[in-house]
Amino acid sequence: MYIPLLKIAGITLEAPLILAPMANVTDSPYRLMCRLNGACLVYTELISAEGILHQSKKTWALAGFQPEERPIGVQIFSHNPEALAQAAILIEEKLKPEIIDLNFGCPVPKVVKRGAGAGFMKDPERIAEAISKVVGAVKTPVTAKFRSGPSASNLTVVEAAQAAEAQGAAAVTVHARTTDQGFQGHADWEVIARVKQAVKIPVIGNGDVVDGNSMLALFQETGCDGAMIGRGVMGNPWIFQECRAALESRSWQRLTPAQMWPHIEFHYRKAVELKKLNGIWEMRRYLSWYSKGIPGAAEFRQRVFHSEDPDHVLEISRKFFLKLVTV
Repeated sequence: MYIPLLKIAGITLEAPLILAPMANVTDSPYRLMCRLNGACLVYTELISAEGILHQSKKTWALAGFQPEERPIGVQIFSHNPEALAQAAILIEEKLKPEIIDLNFGCPVPKVVKRGAGAGFMKDPERIAEAISKVVGAVKTPVTAKFRSGPSASNLTVVEAAQAAEAQGAAAVTVHARTTDQGFQGHADWEVIARVKQAVKIPVIGNGDVVDGNSMLALFQETGCDGAMIGRGVMGNPWIFQECRAALESRSWQRLTPAQMWPHIEFHYRKAVELKKLNGIWEMRRYLSWYSKGIPGAAEFRQRVFHSEDPDHVLEISRKFFLKLVTV
């Protein structure tokens, strides 16, 4: 199956494989991991427009990235279209990302109740207003990420995508679940196909891509232009290797723990370099994911969770993944 190069505004990706923005997952070190393993575009974690406007150090830190992560999109959210536009201006001036992405898909109840994230899916006219304001405020290409709609009986994404195109969005991503679904159940890829038929700008499909075969099926069934991978990448940045191989009709075998180790060591050292002690604490989560399914993983996690010495944690991890000791 032929998959063309994905072009978003003036950005051409060598493969249509994109890392989804995920809170507490896609931080800078992990984005680097995914870029090194074949992701061709990555997005930051969800960034509060109000946090940017209030000059929150924590928010700006979340939005920051390393040059090696490019091309990158910074994803922002707010219930207020004007706040989105003003935050986009500051992000463009300070960070100069390749893309500014507007989140209209976060299903977290406290976000939705404020009218932010997937709260916008109830009213495509508000989506049009928000995109219009942001596109008018910056030169950076603007994209938008949607849910299918508030509920199965109220699928608004086609109208939302058409509004985005009309207001100058460079591309749209469709997470083919409703707001009510959260992250439960199955993604309805038919919705992505309908959006693809309704607009001329690139459509990126998201939801239930967990390996190379499911990625190929997404393209085959929807005709979408790109595949965004979210939860399938948690603890498995090598999924992009697998998907690249599938696109090129090459065989691919999952990495052994010993083959994983150089990547994990890179991730660990980068996390400590960029985040110091916080990097060690946060790496516990990633090491837990990386070790899943490997014999002795439970005891390994216990040892890692009880150490705050970066060299000690690194040595425990090295011996575990290289099987130098029996845990």
